[in-house]
Amino acid sequence: WHGHFATGYRTIENSWHMLMQNGLFRSRCAAGFSDLAIGIISDPAMLKYLDNDENRRSSPNENLARELLELFMLGEGNGYTERDIKEGARALTGRTFRGNDYYFDRKVHDTGGKQILRRSGDFGGEDFVSIVLEQPGCARFISYKLYRFFVNDSPALDREGVETIERMAKLMRDSRYQ
Repeated sequence: WHGHFATGYRTIENSWHMLMQNGLFRSRCAAGFSDLAIGIISDPAMLKYLDNDENRRSSPNENLARELLELFMLGEGNGYTERDIKEGARALTGRTFRGNDYYFDRKVHDTGGKQILRRSGDFGGEDFVSIVLEQPGCARFISYKLYRFFVNDSPALDREGVETIERMAKLMRDSRYQ
């Protein structure tokens, strides 16, 4: 999962946070993708790597929201808009860390209403991830990535590959990403 939720020491400059992230991947990898996705938005290494430690109501930082949608959960351009990224960034405000521990700073969290992927509400970070997980494209994107990693990494997919990915995506949705 480190290749999927990519971070790097050169940006983070904290080997303990990198080790903690490795522990997150190991402890949640078998629990299901949804648990892993929820965990990654509370991970100090990821929060630092994508500047969410600087994401505040007064100055939202879009990096984590953008990467969640583009690279980690839906794939670039697959069913979301720039507004979804901006609103996702607002939902992720206040998610930071103190020392080596995740910390939610309520003082800088945006408590206003948000519209994310055709849903409206006062969403926080976990809500944002849950809304993305509900999108059919999420299961398809994750299934595609797993298929390419474990089964066939050739540039073009044949009919059998496409059908396999669709079956995997259905199974993933039906099992709630377990």
